[in-house]
Amino acid sequence: TSRLQELELGLLSKMNERHLSTRSADPQLAARIKSFETAFGMQAEMPEVFDLTKETDETHALYGLQRGSTDGFAWQCLVARRLLERGVRVVELIDTGSHDNWDAHGDMQAHRPKALRVDRALAAMLHDLKLRVLFDDTLVVICTEFGRTPQINSSLGRDHFASAWSVTLTGAGVKGGSVYGKTDAKGERVAEGETNAGPFFATIYSALGIKHDKNYHVGSRPVPLVNPGIEPIKEVIA
Repeated sequence: TSRLQELELGLLSKMNERHLSTRSADPQLAARIKSFETAFGMQAEMPEVFDLTKETDETHALYGLQRGSTDGFAWQCLVARRLLERGVRVVELIDTGSHDNWDAHGDMQAHRPKALRVDRALAAMLHDLKLRVLFDDTLVVICTEFGRTPQINSSLGRDHFASAWSVTLTGAGVKGGSVYGKTDAKGERVAEGETNAGPFFATIYSALGIKHDKNYHVGSRPVPLVNPGIEPIKEVIA
């Protein structure tokens, strides 16, 4: 029961706090204590977050989600909005796992239903965030781990390609309706605004109001968020 779990966590917290009192310079232990408190709060909130029965038919239709469904990318997007409404700071969505995913070297026509599924749900989530005045406080990052070749291979698919691909940033801290950089006519090489993971992450930190050039200490070791000298992409920051 919730009451029994509160008693267990209370005892654990007292033991941890007693241990911490003799080790005041141990931020990891303090963070561990906080993580147990956060986890308990999440457990208490999650059943209500995942209960979509109170969402309207119009909202389900907007996301392309069948009432009663508890899987798929549309379900993830709607649950993400509900998590953000309740103050969850970071939410990660993944369209598919190791089966029937976007790693298709075969016929590109197989991507059509995947694109429709993802595009509709993402558009619905962004629209929903705007309706609830959450969009301007939420940074939405849409990306993948690498691109796809511009040319079609012999099996009518596209292979792995690391030379050029696009990501999308929208919402808090970034300029809307703009494009940074471009490829050559064939999409094979970057022609303008070449960048990589370092400035990309520095831009995300900047948009979130996090100092990208500050060292954050883990125990006694300073840890930089990005390598020294790397700066955000100023043309992207609002």
